[in-house]
Amino acid sequence: MAAEGRGQSDIIIQELEILKPQIIELQCNLTDIPSKPSNITGFWRKDGKDIENTQQTIYRHNEQYILKSIFNIQANDLGNYSCIFNYLEKEAQATFVLKVPEIKEKQDRPIVSYIGDTVVLKCVIQPTPNTWEWYKSNGTEKEIINATAEPWHYEIFLDKNVTKLTLLNLTEEDSGKYTCSAVFNITSSESQLDLKVLSFLEPLKPFLAIAAEVVILVTLILLYERHNQKHKSLIETTDNGLYEHTSMQEENTMEDEETTTRQRKVELQLK
Repeated sequence: MAAEGRGQSDIIIQELEILKPQIIELQCNLTDIPSKPSNITGFWRKDGKDIENTQQTIYRHNEQYILKSIFNIQANDLGNYSCIFNYLEKEAQATFVLKVPEIKEKQDRPIVSYIGDTVVLKCVIQPTPNTWEWYKSNGTEKEIINATAEPWHYEIFLDKNVTKLTLLNLTEEDSGKYTCSAVFNITSSESQLDLKVLSFLEPLKPFLAIAAEVVILVTLILLYERHNQKHKSLIETTDNGLYEHTSMQEENTMEDEETTTRQRKVELQLK
């Protein structure tokens, strides 16, 4: 496999799908270097770390510089391989991404279903894997799903590059993360699906919460109005009592004044 560069530091990425362990040759060609030095230095990096014993002197040949190496690729060897060219205090590189095929149509959002319903989880990949496996996450661990042992609850459909997991008679315990695994000779490619199983009352909870808030608000308003009404009645009662008491005092005062006046008149007559 080869990648070409033109004397610049931009990263050129080439993706390679690896299905089985193999020996692979990676090659990079660098051209158009100013001043055309007779030789430059080149080496390889994997996932950002220099690979030991890969540095070599590269001589110009037909106006280009070629760096190539052979790698034995096993499962742990998958990753990003970058060829690095050092020249005139500059650095140029190209990157090969060695990986297994990726599962298509990955779910970014949870799949929502309800208690007692049936739900189907699906995964698709190209090319066709050796086989498929399904797992359910239990905390930090994954448990393989055996549909044969629980046919009343699980059904697994396999058709070359497609697999489907059907869950029957859902319960809240079925909520969680499910992993479909496409098994290749070198390693497996996985995708995770998140399932949420809700009760039928779950969608009503926001409306019930709003209704409860409305009831509380109306109750508070009624209590406030009732309190104001009682307070108003108490003030009116107090005002009426005060008026009656004042009137009686005024009447008594007038009577006393009349009596005093009469007494004075009598005294005047006697004199």
